[in-house]
Amino acid sequence: QPRRRSTPVVVIMAEQKTCTICFTDGPVTEGVCCPHAHYTCAECFDAHVRNEAGKDLALLAKCDGRILCPRNTAANTDADRCDAPHFPDKDIAAAVSNDTFEAYLDARSKLRERQVAEEMEAQMEARLQLERERAKRGAGKEEKLRVAKEHVIEHILTLACPRCKQAFVDFDGCFALKCSRCAAAFCAYCLADCGRDAHQHVGTCPEGQASVKAAKKQKGVGGRAIGNMPATVYGTKDAFDVAQKRRRCRYLALYLEKFDDEGQRELVDALASELKDLDIAEKDVRHWQKKEAKAMRDRAVAQSNAAARQAPR
Repeated sequence: QPRRRSTPVVVIMAEQKTCTICFTDGPVTEGVCCPHAHYTCAECFDAHVRNEAGKDLALLAKCDGRILCPRNTAANTDADRCDAPHFPDKDIAAAVSNDTFEAYLDARSKLRERQVAEEMEAQMEARLQLERERAKRGAGKEEKLRVAKEHVIEHILTLACPRCKQAFVDFDGCFALKCSRCAAAFCAYCLADCGRDAHQHVGTCPEGQASVKAAKKQKGVGGRAIGNMPATVYGTKDAFDVAQKRRRCRYLALYLEKFDDEGQRELVDALASELKDLDIAEKDVRHWQKKEAKAMRDRAVAQSNAAARQAPR
């Protein structure tokens, strides 16, 4: 009988590509490619998804919690930066571990919860703004007093982030605060928005220096100079309370200047319960009114003298 010829075995090698993160060559079947064919090995892609899922919600919101190509980062120049769409969830699920995919889904869920909360807050603010506009157009004396009281409670008595207005409650001993919502760094003394880090500003804040002196005088407490940080950076809860009382009294005194004597009395009376809860007496408000009035007079005199010196003789 004639011999049968054996069929040759053809081995097809998978295409090799270089990983965009570790720069190691590997078969495309053992990793993922973005829609623009940028390859990431399986181990690096798992780490990439895990890292993205662990980011702050403010950063996740920039890409709607989705996973983009590792080459789509600020480190890449415009020419090298990948603008491919995000990876579909099914591709992520097939390429990463169960724990990593659960972390990714959890991050997206938290982001969505925050977005819903912000939408509700925006709707509430829109309704409040509508009420304020109605009050301005023709509301009586009682409505104007209500609007003024609401403004004082929301924007003066409540310690809040200067950027996104989220209320701040806890104090952990450091006057350089950071918002948990928008990551803004701000000063607990004067509420100045300091960008990403408030420590340098807090160390030289004039209001902080005045608060430390006041805390020592009133309660025998003050800031703590730790390491090379000034005494205004760290302090006790008592020192924090003194600083907040000063801030509230000062800004309330400045706001009251918008009203006549009768309007000032009515607003302070309307705020009696809120001020009592914050240990602010009417005499404290009057003291700061006199103090700010004197400061304004001093500034006016200084400006007048400066103008006189510059005038031609």
